[in-house]
Amino acid sequence: MLKKLIATLFLVVFLLNFPSLSLAHPFEVGEKLVYTIKLIGIPAGTQVLKVEGITESEDGPLYFLSSKLTTSGIISLFYHMENEIESYVDVETLHSRLVKMKVQENSQVKELEIVIKKEEHIEAFFQDQKSNKKWTKQLSSFPLDMLSLIYWGRSQELKIGQKYDVLLLDASGNFNDIQFEISGIEKAYTYLGVFPAFVCKQIGIKDGVRVWFSQDERHLPLYLQLNTPYGLLTAILQKVD
Repeated sequence: MLKKLIATLFLVVFLLNFPSLSLAHPFEVGEKLVYTIKLIGIPAGTQVLKVEGITESEDGPLYFLSSKLTTSGIISLFYHMENEIESYVDVETLHSRLVKMKVQENSQVKELEIVIKKEEHIEAFFQDQKSNKKWTKQLSSFPLDMLSLIYWGRSQELKIGQKYDVLLLDASGNFNDIQFEISGIEKAYTYLGVFPAFVCKQIGIKDGVRVWFSQDERHLPLYLQLNTPYGLLTAILQKVD
């Protein structure tokens, strides 16, 4: 009984200290999204997105987001990939503060850790976990990474014609200025059903990233699409926890 009381008091104090955490974004700690990955229409693996929790840092509280993509089935017989991202983002802006990326393609493994800080300038501090090589890069603004971009997009007021400019950290560790637009409403075909959805597409580049967000208050990413050197890759929502 005493333990439950202490836990309840701790939760109340935590929420009082950070009142914006409760309803600021259309997702909650513990949310888990499971996707079926297809490459040129062939089932190729699964991807799991999680809101793992909230952690403390010297800059304040951060959401801990994770993504894991693993190939399976026929594709994995000739191409094996595991792509893991851990993203720690500011609880208000959802801008990336710490990103850990691990990509294994067959026998090749790449691991990067990027810390983004603002002192005199906003800087990204890189460390290659395999070679222990370190370097820095000065940035014009706080960036988003490939994972936090999805949650940031969910938190925007989605309106047809609205455009968004972001600085994006890609899977190779490069920063690029990217522009997205809510181009319209289309049907999103998922394993949970067919839903009308806002289409958010990358502009200024042919066949860029496209995400279908649900029209309810959760703005769930129902369907994702991007072109790869191996063909069209799609992520289709299969399960929501």
